[in-house]
Amino acid sequence: MDRFNRTAQGASLIAGPLLTVVATFLWDADGRHGVTGGALAALSSVVWLYGLLGLWDRLRPERPGWATLGSLAAILGTFGGIAFGLQGFYEAAFGLNGEQSLAALAEHPLAAQLVLWLPGPAFPLSMVALGLTLAITRKAPLWTAVLLGVAGALFPVSRIPRIEAVAHVADLLLFVPSAFLGVTMIAAALSGRTRSAR
Repeated sequence: MDRFNRTAQGASLIAGPLLTVVATFLWDADGRHGVTGGALAALSSVVWLYGLLGLWDRLRPERPGWATLGSLAAILGTFGGIAFGLQGFYEAAFGLNGEQSLAALAEHPLAAQLVLWLPGPAFPLSMVALGLTLAITRKAPLWTAVLLGVAGALFPVSRIPRIEAVAHVADLLLFVPSAFLGVTMIAAALSGRTRSAR
């Protein structure tokens, strides 16, 4: 069962960020997700979370407190990713532009804070924390940790002002180390090595 679990987590680490890459290519001229892009952005968070929790689980023996906080940040952050993806989906489905969407959210400030504005930053922070923890524990090559940290820092720079070129760079910086860790996890699971994240 652990072999299947680790293989599924590895596949999640590949498919989740890949869906994010595709979703960003579907942004409209205003940097909005649209129906298809929004759906893919929301699904990417759902898919990616399973693998992220698997990585944090592998880090738990060395850093139990960090693993717990990192797992919680990943859950909260992917909830924000789902919410932002669905926001784009519904904006396009109901024909709302960015200003209309923000005006509608302004009528529900507490709900908007709880669903979008507070969970949103948790995702990039969780990537920075994951990169830092991987570097400290040496459970993965240093370059993967560095790329995750840089991508986490770059992610809000691309999403808040909606700069498409920066978003593509951030997506790539997230995809490469996540996919590498996913492939490594699958290879380890298939070879029977399940005690290491590498």
